[in-house]
Parts: sequence; structure tokens; C-alpha cells
Amino acid sequence: MLKNKNFKALAQQYTNKYNLNLQGFNVLVPAIDQEPLLLGILAGIAGAGNIYIFDSKININQTYVSEEFGFSVKFVGSVSAELLSGLNIILKDSQMPLQGEKIACFAKKSSVISMFPENMEFANPKNLDPELIQKKDLSIIGLDTEDPKLGLYQQFSHMIIKKCYSLAIDIFKSKILLIGHGNFLNCTLSLLKSAGAVVYTYNTNTNSDQSYVLKHLKDLDAIIAMDYPLTGSQLIGSKGIISICDIVDYCPLVKVIHVCGKIETGSLKLGNIKYLPESIEQELINLKMKELGERGITELATLSLKIAEDFLKSGKNTLTSGKSVVTYKLLNNASSLLSGGKI
Repeated sequence: MLKNKNFKALAQQYTNKYNLNLQGFNVLVPAIDQEPLLLGILAGIAGAGNIYIFDSKININQTYVSEEFGFSVKFVGSVSAELLSGLNIILKDSQMPLQGEKIACFAKKSSVISMFPENMEFANPKNLDPELIQKKDLSIIGLDTEDPKLGLYQQFSHMIIKKCYSLAIDIFKSKILLIGHGNFLNCTLSLLKSAGAVVYTYNTNTNSDQSYVLKHLKDLDAIIAMDYPLTGSQLIGSKGIISICDIVDYCPLVKVIHVCGKIETGSLKLGNIKYLPESIEQELINLKMKELGERGITELATLSLKIAEDFLKSGKNTLTSGKSVVTYKLLNNASSLLSGGKI
């Protein structure tokens, strides 16, 4: 059963909102920590045929029959060639093993892998086996984070607010410097200002004057490194937009929140500058799916299944559109496709 009944209402709400219809499709989804059954319940509500949930923690396959919803799901602890041969849609996270020699059983005309990464890298997953990307007969898709209709950057911005509070940064009237670019920077700037913060920005896509940064370093409460998508610029460090020496001289009590981008963590430690998270992956976005909350997780899961549905129904090469359009990327192809769902 669902541990959290809120997920039931949200699953039904977003399935209806995006008109998710998986009739005729067999689906494999991962178990997620927050609610192991959630993704299987979404697929079942949408009418999927055979529903499998991968859980690396189990040794013996188990079938769960939901009297509440009227369908059954099967928990599996491994992904066999036999299982792959009968699937149409795989919703993949980093824990789900897909090996090259087995995936040939799945790489057929009526099949697609839709990415559902824990680190929110839908369109540029770093944990995807390079062998899978190179398979020309395999279709791998991911949500396009740059699509404003998806609203993913608004979600990211709210997650940054949560990180501020976890570091005891009282946003109202706090002085915060954002280092980033594009829609993500604009969304976060807008949200922080609406919460009463004093916000300065450095755009990594322009040749901004570093004297502007030095001018506003004094008395900063937080520096948020959020260079997403990555531009390759070093944000904080010996060759960065901000040097550690300047931080020590002008705002030694500042707290650094790393979301994405290159920073010298060793120098931050030497300067005794507090930063979050403690373990930083320079090439990844440091936002986790579990930080989103019930509504965000359910909506993104529904959309990840929706683009798989539309991708298959479009014949893989046709652009489809509706009242609401969400873009997605074919990750082993340079093109972008459109997916429509009625709201």
C-alpha cells in the first residue's frame, strides 16, 4: 500500500491533468525511496498492461495486488532479457541496471527509455551507460529542462529556498549573490526578491565586470553557485569569478550553496568558509529528486511517463502538439521533439 495517502490523490490528479494513457503498454519503473509504489500506481491508473517495479533491495520477485486500485504490480530485483523483451516503456533511474548485451531484447520499434534521474539531469544524464547512448536502434528520451512550460526552474528555485533555510539563512533582508545564467537565474532571482531578499547577480554568459562582484561582496549572507546548464566557467577559486581571498577579506561569514558549476572546495575549506553540500560533484546539478516534495515528484514522474507515451504514439519521428506542449530530447540524437498533453 501507499505509505502516504497524499500520493494517491496526486497520482490521480496528475494522470488526469496530463491525460496519461498507457493502455497497450507494458512498463518497468523504479521504486523510489519516498514511496516505492508510486510510479507503479501512476502506470496502473493510466491503464498500463503489465507493470513491473525494480527494487535493488529485494532478492525474490514479489507480486502486489492493489484492491484499492484494481490492478497488480510485480516487484523485481533484477532486469532479465526475458523481462526486457516484453516491455514498451522503461522509466529509468541510476539504480536500474541496463546492460548492453541484454538491451537488444528491448530495442524494438515499440519501445522507449524515459529518464527519471535522482539528480534532476533529465536532458543530460551523467549516469547513463555510454554503450546505451551509442545504440542506434534504441530510443532514450529526457525532459527538456529549458522548456518554460515545464516549470522545472521554478521547482529548482524553491529547492534553493529550502537549502537557504537549512543553513539558517533568514531570507528576508538577507544579502545574496547568485552566479548563473538564463531562465534558472531569472526564476531564482524573482523568487528570492519576492521573499524579501536583497539579491545581486553575476551572469556567466556575459563578460560582466568583476568589480561589480567585489563591490557587493561586503556583508553577503550567501553566495549561490548555480551555473546551469554548465558554461565551463570557474565560479569560485583561483581562476574564478570570485577568489577565496576576496571572500575571506570581504565576507568571511558568508555561506556558499553549490547547485551547479565549478568551485574549488579545497580552497573553501582552507579559508574556513561554510558550504553546502559537503560532498560536491562539479559536473552535476546538486539537487535531488527527494528534495522536491510530494507534488513535484508526482508531476515529474507523470510527465516522464507522458513523454514516453507520446513518443511511441507519434511513431518516434512526428511532432505532436496540444493545448499544453512539453519539449523533450532524444538523448541519442541531436533533435528535440514536442510532446502535447491536455490540461
